[in-house]
Amino acid sequence: MIRRNPWIRILLMAFIMYTISYIDRTNISLAIPGMEKSLGLTAAAIGFATGIFSFGYLILQIPAGRLASTKSAKNVILGLLLAWGLVSLSTAFVHSGLELTINRFVLGLVEGGVLTSAIILISHWFPREQRARANMVFLLSLPMASVIANPISGIILHSYGWQAMFIIEAIPAFIWAILWYFLIADSPAKASWLPAAQRDALTARLEAENAEMPPITGHWTKAIFHPATIWLTLMNFFALIGNYGFTIWLPSFLSDMHLPIQSVGLLSAVPYLVGAILLLVFALSSDHFHERKWHMILPTAASGVFMILAVVVAPKNLFITMVFLSLANGAFYARFGAFWTLPSEILPAEVLGVSIAVVNGVGNLGGFVGPYVSGLVRTSTHNFNVSFIFLGAMLIIGALLAIPIPLVQFARRPAPSKIAMEVAAE
Repeated sequence: MIRRNPWIRILLMAFIMYTISYIDRTNISLAIPGMEKSLGLTAAAIGFATGIFSFGYLILQIPAGRLASTKSAKNVILGLLLAWGLVSLSTAFVHSGLELTINRFVLGLVEGGVLTSAIILISHWFPREQRARANMVFLLSLPMASVIANPISGIILHSYGWQAMFIIEAIPAFIWAILWYFLIADSPAKASWLPAAQRDALTARLEAENAEMPPITGHWTKAIFHPATIWLTLMNFFALIGNYGFTIWLPSFLSDMHLPIQSVGLLSAVPYLVGAILLLVFALSSDHFHERKWHMILPTAASGVFMILAVVVAPKNLFITMVFLSLANGAFYARFGAFWTLPSEILPAEVLGVSIAVVNGVGNLGGFVGPYVSGLVRTSTHNFNVSFIFLGAMLIIGALLAIPIPLVQFARRPAPSKIAMEVAAE
């Protein structure tokens, strides 16, 4: 039965949950042109307000990751889901730059820990050689959120304004919280809906894999200083400078070309569609070749190169610019499957949440640098050309910083028993 298949039940629920999260986090990018006018803010002020999200995002990373690892990833996500829905809805009622800054900081606070907890939940459900594919299905929510929401947001903005957009797009969070509570289990061992044979086989397999991990002696905080944690954090920081700068300012970049908001919504979805495709291709390749490191380094570097080319080759040609920007964004998302699988193959489960929290939380401080610096540059130069060159350079630096990470090899597991395969196919 479909409802008993973890690939459908767990990943579909997580996919939709994080799609809602990412929409509520990034829909402000389409609202910026209208907010600049109605709130009387400069691009630098908007960049600061949107970037401050990253500082709030950092605070709950380790507490949420620790709770998700040792207690319940399901319940951590449930609480955050309800909280971010309320905060996202309240964005419709801001009246000044200060109120917007506070709102974005609190939104970052309550969205912090969501990705960390979801990655942990997936690691509790899927064996090692399936994990990049499982993470890929889940992380497809990032580009698909923009593919789905940007055209819809453009229509809402055109018809009703930015306040209505925030209210309408916050509602799904509350609906999904109810479904999440009833349909998600923290692990196969707690899933009463799984057939007993499948539940026992999957639980034993995951426990055996975790037992093979080299233990970290001493306090769990040692995971913060593990070399893999440090290098992945540095890579994520510089890469997310590029990514968040692109995400926040792409609609404004297109608006500067004097396109109507409906066209901006449609065109800004294209790079994310390319991202979804390349994320799928690279995650499947990573699992096929059992390789993670270069599957995240090479596309990250390519993303930076394409972003620079977008504003250097033919900055006034919309078609050529969109091709390069789509390739830049697509290459960035291609790194995700391997990137978020690597920690679970290096670190034991009891400290995995801490490591992912540091990589995600500290790395996301790049989400302040990218939008803010790009906004400052746009305010002074009145275009985004220099900004996009800066963002591309940050992506290339991020790729180079991942080179010291050791290669991780893992062997193929024996195929599941005939009984397990039959149960999984039900």
